[in-house]
Amino acid sequence: MKLEKLKNKKVAVWGYGVDGRATASFLHKYCPGQKFDVLCRKDETDDQPWNFVTEAVTAMVLNAYDVVVKSPGISPYLEPAKTVQCQIISSTALWFDNFKNATHTNIHVIAITGTKGKSTTSAMLTHVLRDMGFEVELAGNFGKPLISCNQPVDYVVLETSSYQAQDGVIKADVAVVLNLYSEHLNWHITEAQYHADKMCLLNQAKHWVLNASDVNTVSYLAEKGGGTQEKIHWFNQVNGFYELNQTLMYQDKALLSHFGWQLKGAHNLVNAAAVLEILSVLKLDVKKALNSLKFFAPLPHRLQPLGECNGVRFINDSISSTPHATLAALKTVENDKTILLVGGFDRGVDWDWWMEAIKKKPPKIILCSGDNGEKIHRLILNHEIKTQSIWQPSLKTAVKTAKELAQAGDVVLLSPGAPSFDAFKDYQHRGQQFAQWVR
Repeated sequence: MKLEKLKNKKVAVWGYGVDGRATASFLHKYCPGQKFDVLCRKDETDDQPWNFVTEAVTAMVLNAYDVVVKSPGISPYLEPAKTVQCQIISSTALWFDNFKNATHTNIHVIAITGTKGKSTTSAMLTHVLRDMGFEVELAGNFGKPLISCNQPVDYVVLETSSYQAQDGVIKADVAVVLNLYSEHLNWHITEAQYHADKMCLLNQAKHWVLNASDVNTVSYLAEKGGGTQEKIHWFNQVNGFYELNQTLMYQDKALLSHFGWQLKGAHNLVNAAAVLEILSVLKLDVKKALNSLKFFAPLPHRLQPLGECNGVRFINDSISSTPHATLAALKTVENDKTILLVGGFDRGVDWDWWMEAIKKKPPKIILCSGDNGEKIHRLILNHEIKTQSIWQPSLKTAVKTAKELAQAGDVVLLSPGAPSFDAFKDYQHRGQQFAQWVR
């Protein structure tokens, strides 16, 4: 929606988190004289020139407005959003309509999504592009809000959640889908809807970069169709860039081993394969990028080593919010003396397959806490996993127990496989608390 179309309309910003605050600032700056309300909780209000409405948001409240700019975390599939008559748009749509497609047409947008790996891949691509001398904004779910990106840069790397992809308004030069698992079912309702909303990122993209080894991506494309041979570019397959035995390959040529850079795990080499395929699509220097990748540092809370005490290593993988991420962490650590801390906010995802996946080589001890901790603990017992499973009332007590049980040579790994919102502000807060408790 063009900003001039807001004139003489009743406008509201719904939600006042990072995206909502940025949207309110955007409207105040670029729509001088335009009055609007911010719909949020009373404890979120601050000293700003716009009006706050802190009553409960109902369909009646929303229908008092002509246009509502919704924050990404609010699901359109749940009440009150699904039954309103007012026009609901996103800040992403505002940015594309008023910057990318209006005054900043030379910006190249690379939008990256995936159930896991999107933050690391987005940061990795940003690092490489900046090393090549380009002006780059890292935005979206990781980085600054897209609506705040108002400078004429060369590239915007847009780390895109399923929430942000769902309305299909992102007009990317390159859209990247790293993988599709099961996640955010409290927002999308079903796994099928979650996958469909993720794939909306492709709707208006010029080029698609997709993971040839991801079963859900391949099957979705086979079922739904769309795309041409010229538009679709595959990574992690033997005709291009792929990971094999912890080595990054191009066709039959080894490019980078896991010893040759700072990141750990085969999954990160798959992320690197995606980055190189993106650069190939953009017709940029892949050889130069390879050298740059060697100096890319791991992001915090992603298999982050916290040091060693009395022969026990502590690793913070608080970013892990799905069972798939936890399984990848276990494969990366590769220690049969691992004490694993799992559990958090319960989004209703399936853990049964995970139990079967770890059965042959389970962690030494699994400490379960959080909203879904007791459920995970019961599943471990039901599947007869040969490990010591202990349910704990909180992550803090789980860490205390882990320190008491750990022996020299053990690894204490926080990789919850679930979101943090049951007890923490976000995954960073959870990781920071873990780092404090293990000291």
